[in-house]
Amino acid sequence: MLKLDNYFDIKWLVLAVTFAVFVLILTHVPQEFIPSQLHKSGLDKLQHVVAYGIITFLFILSLKNSPSMLSSLLIFFTLLAIGMADEITLPLVNRQASYADLAADAIGLVTVLLFSAVCKYRFRNTKKRISRPDKP
Repeated sequence: MLKLDNYFDIKWLVLAVTFAVFVLILTHVPQEFIPSQLHKSGLDKLQHVVAYGIITFLFILSLKNSPSMLSSLLIFFTLLAIGMADEITLPLVNRQASYADLAADAIGLVTVLLFSAVCKYRFRNTKKRISRPDKP
C-alpha cells in the first residue's frame, strides 16, 4: 500500500493542493467579473506563470527527498494536465480557453523545476567540496 507520508510532508502537500484549488477557483470566475486591464496588458499570462510557478514550488517543498528526475517529470506532467483541464473547463463559465495560457502555465512549471535542479546540482557540488577539500 502506498503511504503518502513516506514521500510527502503532509503539511506542505496540503498547502500545495489548497493553493492549486484556490488558483483553479480563481480561473473559473466568470469573464464579466475579470478586470479588462488584465487582458489588454498581458498581465494574465504573467499571472499564469507566477501561479503555476508557486504551485510547482509548493509541490517540490512537499517532497520528503530532493526532487529526482522522475518526481520532477511527475510534477510537470501532473500539473500540466491540471492546467489543460483548467483550460478545457473554462467555457463552462463563459471564459475562453487559450493555448497561450497553457504555455504560460508550462513556463511557470519549467522555470521552477529547472531552478530546483540547478540548486540541487550546486548544493551537491558544494557539499562535495566541503567534505573533500582540495590538497595544496
